[in-house]
Amino acid sequence: MNFLKEFFYLRKSDRKVILTLLGVIVIALGVIFLTGGDDESNELTPADTLQKETRHDTFQHRPYREYNKTVYVRTKVVYRDTAYHRGKALSEAEYDSVKPHYQVKIKPGEHVVLNTADTTVLQTVPGIGPYFARKVIEYGQRLGGYVSVDQLDEIEGFPLDAKDYLVIEGASPHRLNVNTLSLNELRKHPYLNFYQAKAITDYRRLHGPLKSLQDLRLSKDFPPEAIARLESYVEF
Repeated sequence: MNFLKEFFYLRKSDRKVILTLLGVIVIALGVIFLTGGDDESNELTPADTLQKETRHDTFQHRPYREYNKTVYVRTKVVYRDTAYHRGKALSEAEYDSVKPHYQVKIKPGEHVVLNTADTTVLQTVPGIGPYFARKVIEYGQRLGGYVSVDQLDEIEGFPLDAKDYLVIEGASPHRLNVNTLSLNELRKHPYLNFYQAKAITDYRRLHGPLKSLQDLRLSKDFPPEAIARLESYVEF
């Protein structure tokens, strides 16, 4: 109480200074109370540790597992560093352009028989990886067998230098009987489109069975080059 009496006997300017200091102290104590004071430390709490481990798993370990399912397994770790640092998986075309440098390949002067090779053997040819090996097999099946290495030019993007390592031996392609097959069956062959298949069925309906492809030479759908490349794949 004596303090209060003495306070009111002070000059007005002195009382203002004391009140200002008290106000600052009260505000400082309030801020310390609301923010947790000096109790906060740099040490990680169990919750912080768990959060850090979760982030570590999310941004470091998970991409590693994802690429193991795509590029790493397919490339047998050859491109692991490349794929991981790029942050994306390689496309099949990119993979084909890189893998030949790491895989055992045949040497110049050695050859692979085109019609008897499977995808594993085809991948020993310089420039051919699993993507083009699969394309070669698929296109050969659609054709009914290759009769020329130059038919590989019909596969989009096929590396032309690879043809030097491929040969044809004892070609015996599957042949289409153009006098018995339906329009839909004929058009499945890569060398016959809808209009050409229709021209064949129309000829059979109007003139009877074909005796050779030359019977179609007057049709606008069968120029000489179309007849020439089809010759090896038809029978009558």
